[in-house]
Amino acid sequence: MDIELWKRISGFVDLGTYPELPCSNCNGLTLKLEKESIQIRAISEKSLLKSSRKFRSEKEMRRVKLEESQEVLKEKDGFWLPMLGALATALSDYNDPINGDTFLFNCFLICSHCGESTVASGVLLEPNNGLDKKVTKAKQIKIDHFSPTIPIFPLSINIPKALAEELLDAFKHFHFDPPSSASKLRRAIENFCLDMQVEGSNLNRMIQNLAKTRPEEASYLEPLKLVGNEGTHKSDVTELDLLYAFQMFQFVLELYDRNARFDELKDVYDKLAERYGKDKLQLEHKQAVPEALNN
Repeated sequence: MDIELWKRISGFVDLGTYPELPCSNCNGLTLKLEKESIQIRAISEKSLLKSSRKFRSEKEMRRVKLEESQEVLKEKDGFWLPMLGALATALSDYNDPINGDTFLFNCFLICSHCGESTVASGVLLEPNNGLDKKVTKAKQIKIDHFSPTIPIFPLSINIPKALAEELLDAFKHFHFDPPSSASKLRRAIENFCLDMQVEGSNLNRMIQNLAKTRPEEASYLEPLKLVGNEGTHKSDVTELDLLYAFQMFQFVLELYDRNARFDELKDVYDKLAERYGKDKLQLEHKQAVPEALNN
């Protein structure tokens, strides 16, 4: 899982440098934005502030930084230096794409390997023209929706269907509603515990019971449960919080592939044991399973 890739597109990105993403069909890092497919429609800043969590947070962050810069300039001595500083700050703020024209957009992304398409939609920002009208400034975009959903990490065919579906929902909401994504992640964790057939009247008890047979996996799930709780009951979950959580859950889910490999190698084990003397082996060859599966 490439955390830096997903961090990069969690905010506004220059249209000309939008990175290639994993293809939901072939999993190759070969999904490229098709610029000629872009369609835009103007939207008022007021409407966008209501509808876009990312636009709203970016505007607030810029406002705070601008006020801090202005306070620093006020503390400087003299006349010309503060004035020039104020002019530079005002020009920089004017040229910031976040303060330019706002649009809704949609487009296609095409996989250069398998040829499958993905449709995307989100927000496009077009910066104000500066003093030099000949200079074209870069537009910025933030994609909020991908269809089909792009997996933030590859989902193995060995993962149960119900669990994979919840996780895909978490990936989908990551781009426009991190708290909802965290809540979906919590449901995926519940599905994992249910699949491990551990008992418990709530998720915390299920994880504690899982620790008796799968201590390593349980130790990772416990902090992930807290992230899920925050997303379910509050709203202080960031994209970076989620990326770290996804990275940890990816490790937990590797259990399914390890189990599948165990089954695949059973015949190989039996052949070697029979050839070189099964009676000489001192260790029992069996797969570790939760106690509930043995009852």
